[in-house]
Amino acid sequence: MIRLEDLKEISALSLLESYKGKNPYILRFQKELIKNGKITLTANQSKYIVDNHDKTSIKINRVLRISTYLGEELKKSEELSFTPEKMLVEYILADNDKTFHVYGKVKQNQKNGKLYWLPKTQVLDDPYFEDIDVDVDFEKYNKILGKTGKKLYKHQEEAIKFLLSRKGCILADDMGLGKTMSSIIAALETGLEKILIVCPSSLKINWEREINTFCKNTVIVNGRKWSKDRFVIINYDILKNFHTLKTPKKNDPEDLVVEFNRQIVNTKFDLAIIDEAHLLKNHDSIRGKIMTEVCVKHGVEKVWLLTGTPVANRPMDYFNLLNMIKSPIAKNWQYFAIRYCEGRKFFKTLKSGIKKQIWITDGASNLDELASKTKNIILRRKKEDVLDMPDKTIIPVYHELSNYGRREYNNLWDDYLVKRKAEGKHGKLQRDLVELILLRKHIAMEAIKDTIELAESAIEQGQKVIIFTNFTDELMELHQHFAKISVIHNGLMSNTEKQRSVDRFQDDDKIKVFIGNIKSAGVGITLTAGNIVIFNSYDWVTGNNEQCEDRAYRIGQKNNVTVYYQLFEDTISIRIWGVLKKKKEIINIILGEDKVLIDEIINSFDT
Repeated sequence: MIRLEDLKEISALSLLESYKGKNPYILRFQKELIKNGKITLTANQSKYIVDNHDKTSIKINRVLRISTYLGEELKKSEELSFTPEKMLVEYILADNDKTFHVYGKVKQNQKNGKLYWLPKTQVLDDPYFEDIDVDVDFEKYNKILGKTGKKLYKHQEEAIKFLLSRKGCILADDMGLGKTMSSIIAALETGLEKILIVCPSSLKINWEREINTFCKNTVIVNGRKWSKDRFVIINYDILKNFHTLKTPKKNDPEDLVVEFNRQIVNTKFDLAIIDEAHLLKNHDSIRGKIMTEVCVKHGVEKVWLLTGTPVANRPMDYFNLLNMIKSPIAKNWQYFAIRYCEGRKFFKTLKSGIKKQIWITDGASNLDELASKTKNIILRRKKEDVLDMPDKTIIPVYHELSNYGRREYNNLWDDYLVKRKAEGKHGKLQRDLVELILLRKHIAMEAIKDTIELAESAIEQGQKVIIFTNFTDELMELHQHFAKISVIHNGLMSNTEKQRSVDRFQDDDKIKVFIGNIKSAGVGITLTAGNIVIFNSYDWVTGNNEQCEDRAYRIGQKNNVTVYYQLFEDTISIRIWGVLKKKKEIINIILGEDKVLIDEIINSFDT
């Protein structure tokens, strides 16, 4: 019986005989074969020859940082007196799933290079990354912007160069630092003629306005009618109208698709700019699958992601974004899950008897490594680092529930515990906090009187106020109280109505209060006319709250911004507040903004 391994060795031997390349590892085997007339190869050696005989070594001549573990291993194998933290890689000979095979040096006085097998997990820099120097004439854009009283800031010029020097990247500057303008100018500088803009529905008009500052070749796609121009603007919710996920198969009723649309792919866009890209964090969502297919499978050449919150809660939020820009770290979902999300799997037996594999990926691990490996494809600056901005102060305001409010709260809590037990739920209650909508809504309604008091105090001092809510009932009750001096912004309104609310708050001195739903009004809009932000209720996701805070705290704000969070002692609001702070610490590590002990953070979730 002929084994597969035997066939591979025979193939490798024939390739060795005719090999004319320069890979020193393969040449070593060829030399032995010529010298002895025969050679015995292991399965791995045969595979290496078969996989790499027709590949050219890549010269990079770059110093790469390596992990402490790899440094210790090299210290032992090379009998060094020190533990190397970096090494000079002159050539990449082979790039396998788990390793780089390189030719290089581990010490400065090393006369000749050597061959090294480097586990990819232990190489902290992207060996292929090369920063390109880009020259841009910013003056011509400032002349146009000057007519509207605007100009490009230094950090925006840096962002433009960053985008232009990369095919796939994430511009993750703080909310309000002008990512939209930076990406538009970078897009114009590319000279490309087919540019796709994907954004939330409420931001389409804003994108059109910004692009029209420089050119009129813009079209907004609505409903089911596809349109073309140099800039095509489309919102997430209607992507499915122009990209059918399921490919129809003949004579297979289960796979039958009534209408097969691929207008997005067929347009063959050269560049995709995806605004509020954190909305694509779920790779299993329809929008996540569509944009992954468009950007990765069908190969849009350049993909720029814009988001002030690239990691909303956990490292797994980061994966799909990295995948869409074709980052090497996202080539293997399972590896990413295990390495950076403490991923673990188990099998659940369904009623049908079939065992289903389940993955748990809500953890966080090796975050410093993740930050290091993604540092070249993400640009993130905070307002305080790049602008002479006024201060932003976060103030949690603590209240006690009224006697009636406490009785109602306790009744709702008891009802939930009874339901939880009846449904057979186990584990810590914290895992179920997100489900306690009734409790959160009760707290939100209780907070209204305190929010009104805070807002009226600010209005009396001549300030405009921005109020954020989770629930329609609280939004409408607040709007009813402030009546004609207020505007609202929620998901039930059309884009035109939403924009009118923003414009009136910004431009009309009679409008003192903006009341917005967190999901609807938390992204893309500018509310710098106000500098008092009050959360009557807040979101479970840290990034969503920060997005809302920075509707006021952005370019154009001239006053200090004060943000109030309404909290009630001994209620779910206090518990959520504590968890949100811990989530924020984890996010800061991933984005390289904080150096704290991750074990302490993870353990604190249990307290």
